[in-house]
Amino acid sequence: MSLSISIIVPAWNAGRTIRSCLDSIREQTTPPLEIILVDDGSSDNTADKAGEHGIELLNTGGRKGPATARNMGASAAAGEVLLFLDSDVVVPADLIEKVAAHFENESVWAVQTLYTPVCPAADPVSQYQNYYYYYSLNRMPEGGTATFATWCSAIRRHRFKELGGFNVRIPEPTVEDEELGYTIVENGGIIILDKTIQVTHLASYTLAQFTSRRLRMARAQAKSGWRQVKKRLLARYINVHESGTHHSRWVVLSILLVIMAQLCVLWSLFSLSPVPLIAAVLLLVSALACHPGFLTGCSRDLKRNVTVIFAVLCLYDMAVLGWGIIQGSIQYMLGKKY
Repeated sequence: MSLSISIIVPAWNAGRTIRSCLDSIREQTTPPLEIILVDDGSSDNTADKAGEHGIELLNTGGRKGPATARNMGASAAAGEVLLFLDSDVVVPADLIEKVAAHFENESVWAVQTLYTPVCPAADPVSQYQNYYYYYSLNRMPEGGTATFATWCSAIRRHRFKELGGFNVRIPEPTVEDEELGYTIVENGGIIILDKTIQVTHLASYTLAQFTSRRLRMARAQAKSGWRQVKKRLLARYINVHESGTHHSRWVVLSILLVIMAQLCVLWSLFSLSPVPLIAAVLLLVSALACHPGFLTGCSRDLKRNVTVIFAVLCLYDMAVLGWGIIQGSIQYMLGKKY
């Protein structure tokens, strides 16, 4: 392998998953140059479990967020390519050689991977979240993309430095990686989406955790869009022209339809008329009709009949995302831009 690759893993309270993540890195058929784990102020046994593997351990000195943690790891890295991994993924044994092969092409700036369609968690909420992200990227054409999602993605170190790394003004794990992807493409860079590289996501979510996470993401994406209306809000988030992101114009339409359905329900409460309720039902059916590939693919790919529960979760998800977008937009207008 002609290129050296440094693996950087930011971790916060990752004691439940970090050992599996590091074990999968150790089992690579082609080893990386180095593994750098950045402990972002964990209060559990994350550092102890990392120490068992004898890898380089950095510490942010308190919870600073994944953007700061990844930038710290990148500053310490010696490899020509920086491979960012989340602490709750298990990677395939041929990850390093597959990623390295893409960088033999000098025009490639970065490489993006997918989740596996199936995750270890057995509950429907976790399975829905995992499959949603798998499907959102897998539906995109093979090759170039504007998505840089750091569950498992790589970038040339000198390009990363040229772009200034991750935006540390974004403290939460939300759009710091997404914005870097957009910046790469806006500066003429190429991100290769390799669908043959799929990592297993070990996370599991309760409905409350899922709701909180989706609200946080939607708020951050709304603010990201308002910060750059033309390049981000119109070109990436509304995404009418399918500009290489995991955001689908059909998801945007679905969110609008679900918001309208909720307004119809409120209208019915005040008017005591069945007409708004009928309209709400029709709007919800129309919202589901925006997700045909997702709803037909889930049972096929997960090898079990989950279409009905995923349809319910999808409507709930669109409602949560809608309210998150509204909250984020209001916060932005009141001066909270990050």
